[in-house]
Amino acid sequence: MIALVAPGAARADDAPSADLRYTTDIIGVAAGGERRGVRWMGRLDLDLDSGTDLFGVAGAHAHADIFLLHGGGFSAREAGDAQVVSNIDAPYAIRPFEAWVEAPLGGGVRAKAGLIDLNSEFDVQSVGALFLNSSFGIAPDYSQSGLNGPSIFPVTSPGVVVAIERPRWTIRAAMFDAVPGNPDHPHRTLPGPVGRGGALLSAEGEVKVGDGGELQLGAWYYTDRFARLDGTGRGRSAGGYVQYEQVLAGNEKTGGLRGWLRAGHAAAEVNDIGMYVGGGFSWGTDDLSYGIAVAHARLGDPALRAFAAESMPRRRAETAIEVTATRRLSKWLQVQPDVQYVRHPSWGAAADALVLGLRLHFAVK
Repeated sequence: MIALVAPGAARADDAPSADLRYTTDIIGVAAGGERRGVRWMGRLDLDLDSGTDLFGVAGAHAHADIFLLHGGGFSAREAGDAQVVSNIDAPYAIRPFEAWVEAPLGGGVRAKAGLIDLNSEFDVQSVGALFLNSSFGIAPDYSQSGLNGPSIFPVTSPGVVVAIERPRWTIRAAMFDAVPGNPDHPHRTLPGPVGRGGALLSAEGEVKVGDGGELQLGAWYYTDRFARLDGTGRGRSAGGYVQYEQVLAGNEKTGGLRGWLRAGHAAAEVNDIGMYVGGGFSWGTDDLSYGIAVAHARLGDPALRAFAAESMPRRRAETAIEVTATRRLSKWLQVQPDVQYVRHPSWGAAADALVLGLRLHFAVK
């Protein structure tokens, strides 16, 4: 699961606005996986922004994103991978994805409250936003934690975010309801009851490094305990991550080379994925860009033993390699051919998969 909106992307202009976006993938397994097959899936978003100075408060604004999802299930039924090769792959739903109010508190401090996409504030891989694989949005050591994931795509939960922003560094802290939506009813429109599973606490700091570099350090923690994978009671779910990205050459106007590396760890006693390492490179401008990236997710020892105890032995790691390119054909249309090779999908539950896809982005403002 992963969000598609980068930090600040939904920030309001001076006047109220409404934008309509549609992202669609035509994607198929050319070899391996669970089975060969082609699927059409998509995400239609209606973004509503209030404009600034909401309720007469300077700089305050509100934002809502209502979406429709269709055609999901490609990774579960065709590719067979655990990391999810398309970041719009999700069960059919029509629901509010975000609905929040944000206001400056003075001194470079801002606060946001409501239905919030955690990935718009935390574990944002800005270079990775080019790619389709879900691990390059929010990594699976974080995204696959909790009872229904954290508050990210495709279902969010109520939360509060406070950020202190300075020219060279930023610190963020947040508290979210720990169970977004209803895990037993993924198609439901309205959020589930609040407080069923405690809270998810998130914190992150980022600092500018030299010329064109940025270092990110983050941590997360669930207040409620989870069943241990070895069946010996309950344990804490927590994790941390580090990310570094750097402009290596050029710039975005004439063609820039950017790279990033992200590593994370989760408590293996209660989470299948104990470690993740990923990263890659992108080259180009807003109108034409290319990229290559690798996502490597590793099972913890308790998960490996649990699979073996159920007579389902697994490989230690699943690795996805993605090569992609984007071309803007007009103000409202962007095309993106994509190739992914997944080694040991779901840690060996399916054959190595070659996945070919074409993404189309439509935007009306």
